[in-house]
Amino acid sequence: MTWTPLPEPRPRPQVQPYTPYVWPHGTFVALPQPAEGGGPPMFEALAQRRSVRELKALPVESLGALLWHSQRRLAWAPSPLGFELERRPAPSGGAIHPIHVLAFDPQTGAWGRYDGVRHGLHDLGDQVPMLEGLVEQARSLVADPAATMLWLVAEPGKTEAKYEHSQSVVWRDAGVLQGYLVAVAAGLGLGTCLLGMTGQAWAARLADQGQLAGVGALWVGGRTV
Repeated sequence: MTWTPLPEPRPRPQVQPYTPYVWPHGTFVALPQPAEGGGPPMFEALAQRRSVRELKALPVESLGALLWHSQRRLAWAPSPLGFELERRPAPSGGAIHPIHVLAFDPQTGAWGRYDGVRHGLHDLGDQVPMLEGLVEQARSLVADPAATMLWLVAEPGKTEAKYEHSQSVVWRDAGVLQGYLVAVAAGLGLGTCLLGMTGQAWAARLADQGQLAGVGALWVGGRTV
């Protein structure tokens, strides 16, 4: 196999402001905020980490803790890019954070988009029918109807506003975020299984002008053993 490298990213001499994609304003459901502290030391948790293919249902408290410790907004700053820069537990190239985390609840069939400012989920509402078949694809790879599915959806235009040849920056952001989700889940005693799919076909349905891109997915739930 021949490896084809992507062009080297570099900051633009002059930024190209980007208007972020406007998600529908569905019902907002606040997630429980975890207590500070607790959990095993990081190295102990990482030593116990492994992919788990049989998972139990994920309690809402655990979902809240997972997203709180990986994706909540810690600080922000204004920028000329057309949107705010952010600091979150998981890093992102240029502090841009172009990736949204969407969660599928297998109990209700609902999809929610995580809001790291308010710490909760925005229901996708009328957009849910556009995602028909996405969960089925995930289950064809690793069948686990009890677990919660997390889907990573990027806005490449945010990173493109600052960087030329920005595609690899977005992909690296996706990999870093997957790693944080898996590591935090291990620290919380949860099980995870990363999936090889991106969900690109469904991201294109959500925003038909190409603003969104699927960049990864995983199952997360309680451990069976």
